[in-house]
Amino acid sequence: MTGKGYIMNDNAVVFKGTKEGLYIILKEELDVSVIKNHLDKKIRPSKRFFEGAKIVNFKGKRLSREEFDELKGIIEQDYGMTFTGSYNELSFASKHDREEHSDTGILEQLPYEHVQKGEALVVRATVRSGQLIDYKGNIVIIGDVNPGAHIKAAGSIIVMGSMRGIAHAGVNGDYSAFIVAFKIQPMQLRIGDIITRAPDSISPKISNPEIALVKQGMIVVEPYLPNK
Repeated sequence: MTGKGYIMNDNAVVFKGTKEGLYIILKEELDVSVIKNHLDKKIRPSKRFFEGAKIVNFKGKRLSREEFDELKGIIEQDYGMTFTGSYNELSFASKHDREEHSDTGILEQLPYEHVQKGEALVVRATVRSGQLIDYKGNIVIIGDVNPGAHIKAAGSIIVMGSMRGIAHAGVNGDYSAFIVAFKIQPMQLRIGDIITRAPDSISPKISNPEIALVKQGMIVVEPYLPNK
């Protein structure tokens, strides 16, 4: 389970990960000057997480040849990424792409009688579909996170069970945050502005806990081997 990912900030600039590499999805109504500012604010503070990343092409916004060349140059020269696409291969985001990056809707806030506050928020319960946990620190779930549940943490997320819902670690842009679970089978994972979905194919059975973290601008899910 590696190399699967989406990247996303406040929807001004979205990085969508594929097996071939990353696509940068640009919001149609924004000027290129605004897009450049969003790219800089997003990537420069965490440049080491993106260096060496492979950018396939842009999507979403209709770019002129001059705008394309300018953005491509910034990606390669300022951020140390590899850009492999060409202007003639540009494509635009579909309705399906836009829906994938939309908010998940109104969710029920998980009642706090099930949690313990400290440096980390500890939840001794299974988080059910439609429930939300949102905390300005680390979150530990002693139980499963069911499909349709949503976990958001400014820090990292640890699930002492199966992670099958939506988990968003490092919500304030912390790309060093991680997500750990005994089994990661999510509807969606996010770290900082990076988003990944579950793969289409069935993953091989893994006996170790799994960890999701950022490598070269992508979320990578791999077995957690503490002695490695």
